[in-house]
Amino acid sequence: MVYDNAIEAGNKLIANVGTVSMYGKQRKFKFTRLTQSVNKGDKEFFVAPNLGIQTQDVLAIAPTGYFFEASDEVVVESYDETTGKVTTLKGLDTYHFGSPADTGSKYNGVDIRAEVALLSRSIKIVGEDIESWGAQIVTSDTVESDLTVR
Repeated sequence: MVYDNAIEAGNKLIANVGTVSMYGKQRKFKFTRLTQSVNKGDKEFFVAPNLGIQTQDVLAIAPTGYFFEASDEVVVESYDETTGKVTTLKGLDTYHFGSPADTGSKYNGVDIRAEVALLSRSIKIVGEDIESWGAQIVTSDTVESDLTVR
């Protein structure tokens, strides 16, 4: 198969020239913020209560310093719905700033508390590993150079 006269594609392919919509499992939250600061090596941190975080959920904690790679990805061991306490399987790799309240009024409208994102809801497309390759996903716009829609 040749896609758009430029890209060859085999038999394990998702080709899109329109809109693809994919939905993961419905969850109470997609992201929240730390309500207390945490240090490197800590296995516990606090977020808002009643978020429905589950054992084995994977969470990402965004950096709050100057080093853009100072993020953490953790697997949840337990979550207390009442207090918002998250316990992880391993310690954090870096420090993250947190505060019980939005910091926007102190920093020109910017809330600088670390964001905590739920990664478990992400959709994974997995191809069967035959001959050391999985699959291809090819997408294209639907607007021609003269701005007409295909």
